[in-house]
Amino acid sequence: MKRILISLGSLLCISWLNIGHAANPPSLVIQVPETFYQHPVRLLHPYANYWHNRGEAAEKAGLSSFEKQHYSTSSCAAEAKGQALVVIEPNMFYNPQMGVFHTEITARVFTQASADSALGKPLMTVKGEGQSRGWITYNVENSANKSYQQAFDQVIQQLQKNPAFQQSVEQAPVQTFEALCTSINTLSQPKLFF
Repeated sequence: MKRILISLGSLLCISWLNIGHAANPPSLVIQVPETFYQHPVRLLHPYANYWHNRGEAAEKAGLSSFEKQHYSTSSCAAEAKGQALVVIEPNMFYNPQMGVFHTEITARVFTQASADSALGKPLMTVKGEGQSRGWITYNVENSANKSYQQAFDQVIQQLQKNPAFQQSVEQAPVQTFEALCTSINTLSQPKLFF
């Protein structure tokens, strides 16, 4: 009888801890540097040229992807409060012969809110790739969004498998990343991506 009561008590404690943990999902700040908004990418086609704004599309897909995985998200343009900052560098290429959108997302995670950490090494850097079929002449943004979603799914899987990321997000206090967001926006991006 004593063992049954002890096991029931421990089960109740474990379930109480899981409920308390589920009530407060980890909060992340998602940022796409301003240069990706200022320099859209030209998706080539023999008969039509399409200029795709990677910044807006990647931020929208990133926020929704992280929210689907039970993360609380905000952007640097909003309140910029969270336990970690995820800086997203989106790149897109279109193959007109195959009708395939190729996307590569590079995500750098920062847990230090000071502006000096932008010049230092991030906690981790992960990459994800995605592709979807579609044509430049019809519903481009939907096809591009599917490609971004696949890339973000890979990024999130890699983040969730990393124990350093999980530990830092679970134990870190909520911080304001506004200064770090500003300093990252002032850093120039490699010309390779533009």
